[in-house]
Amino acid sequence: MFQRPISRILTAVSILTLGIVTVVSAQTGTQSSPAPDTMEQLLAEVRSLRAEVRHAADTSLRAQLLVARLQLQEQRINSLTRQLADTQKQLGDNERGRAAMAGSMTMFARDEDARSADENKDLDMVLGPLKAQVKLMEKADTDLQAQQTYLTGLIAEEQSRWATFNAMLDELGKPVEVKPRR
Repeated sequence: MFQRPISRILTAVSILTLGIVTVVSAQTGTQSSPAPDTMEQLLAEVRSLRAEVRHAADTSLRAQLLVARLQLQEQRINSLTRQLADTQKQLGDNERGRAAMAGSMTMFARDEDARSADENKDLDMVLGPLKAQVKLMEKADTDLQAQQTYLTGLIAEEQSRWATFNAMLDELGKPVEVKPRR
C-alpha cells in the first residue's frame, strides 16, 4: 500500500528532474557568450547609427534656420520693392507736375514784350512762386533719384543674400553619401 505512493513520488521526481535538466541544458546552449569580435562590430554599428541620427538632426535644424532666413529675406526684398515702387511713383508725379507748371510758365512768358512794365511786374509776382515750386520739385527729384539708386542697390544686395541662403538650402537637400558598413 505504501509502495504505490512512493513509486508515484519517485516517478514525479524523476520527471521533474528530467525537465529541469532539459531546461538548464537548453539555456546554456542559447546563452553562449558572443565572440568579442561580434560585440565590437555591434558596438561600432550602434555608434555609427548614433552619428547618423545626430547628423540628420543637425541637418534638419540647419534647414529650418535657412528656411526662416530665406523667408525674412523675401520679406525684406518685398518691402524694398514696395519702397522703390513708391519712389518711382513720386518721381512720375513730380515729372507730370513740373511739366504742367513749365507749360503754364511758358504760356505767360510768351507775350512779355507786348506788356507794360507794371504787367510784367505783376507777372513776375505770379511766376515767382511757380518758379520756386519748380525748383523744389527739381530738388525733390534729385533726392528721389538718389533714393531710387540706393533702394535698387539694397534690393540687389538682399537678392544676393537670398540666393546664398537658397543655395545653402539646396546643398542641404542633396542626398548624403552613405558610407558602406563593414
